[in-house]
Amino acid sequence: MALVAQAQDVAGEARSFEDVYRRHRDGVLGWALRYCAGRSDLAEDVAHDVFLKLHQQLARLTGLEDVGAWLYRVTVNEALSRLRRERSFGAKVKQLLFGEEETRPGADHDFERHEKTLLVERALAALPDLERAVVCLWALDGRAQKDIARTLSLSEGYVSRLLARATERLEKRGWEVRP
Repeated sequence: MALVAQAQDVAGEARSFEDVYRRHRDGVLGWALRYCAGRSDLAEDVAHDVFLKLHQQLARLTGLEDVGAWLYRVTVNEALSRLRRERSFGAKVKQLLFGEEETRPGADHDFERHEKTLLVERALAALPDLERAVVCLWALDGRAQKDIARTLSLSEGYVSRLLARATERLEKRGWEVRP
């Protein structure tokens, strides 16, 4: 199935999505790898999202002379956005674990905090995607189950079951889960 939407390359020649993808996929992945500090899993996700945006915006890019420059900007923005979200997630976990005040400065304390944060992040990463989303919205963001259900387009009963399963899994790993 050929896509109807087209963009123009540097020479002004009309290109289909498939042509633009083939021509720029290696470059986009390379840029994503660079901005994601070599993390291939994150870079692949970024590249996927960039080409999804290209597909969605291709009709609007018809008059654009250099699609490569547009792809570069979108790749950089997407990678930085992902990294920002990751840092804010880590900061939220640290705040919940340790509070806002630093009471025990020192290398040993920093190491302990880092290790505990990694353990929590690993425990959350081990959850199935939907359970992780629900428990993060509930425990980290303080959202009510009703709001979570509306946000994720799920029934409140299903959100309750997902939360119970996630809580049980985390408690088996030794974590107390509370909002």
